[in-house]
Amino acid sequence: MEDGKPITTGKGVTLAAYLDQWINKTLKQRVAAGKIRESTRLSYADNIRLHIVPHIGDEPLTKLTPAKLRDWISELQQKPSSRQKRTVDGTDAPLELLSDRTVNYCHAILKTALNAARKEELVSRNVAELVEPPSGKSKRGTFLTQDEAHRLFTAAMSDTWRVLWLTILGLGLRRGEALSLRWEDVDLENGVVNVGPSLQRLRGEVDESTGRRRGRLAVVDGKTEGSTTMVAIPKTLLAELRDYRKTQETQRKKAKVWADAGWVFTTRYGTPIEPRNANRAWAALCDRVGIERRNGLRVRIHDLRHTAATWLHGQGVDMKAIQGTLRHTQLSTTSEVYTHLTVEVQTKAAESMDGALALLSKPRPEQRPVSKRRYQWPAKAASTRQDQPA
Repeated sequence: MEDGKPITTGKGVTLAAYLDQWINKTLKQRVAAGKIRESTRLSYADNIRLHIVPHIGDEPLTKLTPAKLRDWISELQQKPSSRQKRTVDGTDAPLELLSDRTVNYCHAILKTALNAARKEELVSRNVAELVEPPSGKSKRGTFLTQDEAHRLFTAAMSDTWRVLWLTILGLGLRRGEALSLRWEDVDLENGVVNVGPSLQRLRGEVDESTGRRRGRLAVVDGKTEGSTTMVAIPKTLLAELRDYRKTQETQRKKAKVWADAGWVFTTRYGTPIEPRNANRAWAALCDRVGIERRNGLRVRIHDLRHTAATWLHGQGVDMKAIQGTLRHTQLSTTSEVYTHLTVEVQTKAAESMDGALALLSKPRPEQRPVSKRRYQWPAKAASTRQDQPA
């Protein structure tokens, strides 16, 4: 009061109670105002329910300290992940802990919530700003070599999913972006496609009586404004899409039920493809061909996007152009996360450096000049002026 600061009114309110109000009232209003997406709100709610409330939810809002938050972060870093991975042969992989990215995300959620509490004068400071979380950098994915890709697409020659895999690879798309494509977005005459929106399964609210969540498929806008753009289609992929459309038309005419003729990639009933079913089909293909990594983990559909960036880089395409193809906001994401150095690229770099070093190296004995004199002074040029001796 002596400092003229507002008196906080959050005394006696637990962090869990405040976060419940923040998720179900404050953020719902922001969703209605178009400030954030409903999927973002639900993601916040899930992480609060799983990783914040069970650890520090009983703490009074006004008594949170940096020391308590540091202990909370340490607990999260030792917490097993709910998504334990399995190797290709079905055995359990080593125990997976929560990733640094998840811990960083939980810290960011709490910091955002406490910022709102400070604006409402429930707390006098945001203690989350005084605690540093893990870096939370994205893990580098993997990519397919030319040989692996040849084996995969040869095995998928008669596979109904083949054109989907080619589209993701040829255009560098995300899974949801490819699944959301409609024929009105694809200009087969001019060889361009409008990409950006994404087909996703949105998670609904948890039913308290059953504990289950009911979701729904929906096409959502791209991650950023730059996500939506026109992309040129490679000629090989363009020919595949033309043949695929003819085949789909034949299937549609023979089908007893076809829900919607607009989707590019559909089920046999003309409905959009469930994203998880695409994951299962890709995993089955990789298992059939025997594509895996040293740690026994699978190659993901999203790694086709990594493959696209790596192959373009190997062909000498400028990094800025690759960024535009993948529609990344930051060039560092393209170069540090999605572009992988192949042996071919490293060999080209070594050859280029060899050319530069050759100019600096000492001449070998067989390359020394034959002349006995090591250096000859150039002859003096005659003066053009008549009044000076030559």
